Amino acid sequence: MIIRTYFFPVVDLYEQQLKSISVDDLKNLMHRRDRAYLIVDARELDAYCKGHIPGACDAFDAEIESLARNLDKNAHVIVYGPGQWVRSENPADRLSGDAAMRLMKMGFKSVMELHGGFEAWANAGNRVDTCNQQNIKAATRPLKNM
Repeated sequence: MIIRTYFFPVVDLYEQQLKSISVDDLKNLMHRRDRAYLIVDARELDAYCKGHIPGACDAFDAEIESLARNLDKNAHVIVYGPGQWVRSENPADRLSGDAAMRLMKMGFKSVMELHGGFEAWANAGNRVDTCNQQNIKAATRPLKNM
């Protein structure tokens, strides 16, 4: 009887697949019509309602999983938090990483974090949408082109 043992290196899915996208590159992607994409706001609901990137979904919205299920797994998914979250000690800054992991586990192949987060988007003078928490469903529609 021959017993073979295989050792596979454990690769952190998060470190391997999560890339960064600049504010300018996100703006360019939003103007393209040839590629499906989804923008996910990983901040708390209150922060989302006070201001978010146009078309962004609230990461904690119950509908995000059904939206994600219906989107092409090759679509670009851009996740953002309040600011630059990488290696941050602030738990709020790591929310985008947690949301990114959820989406990667759902099978998305191109998950990116917005470099500088919402702060960078707003500081660059880009449009910011707001919403009322009672009307949150109307505000959480993804920008996509399939």
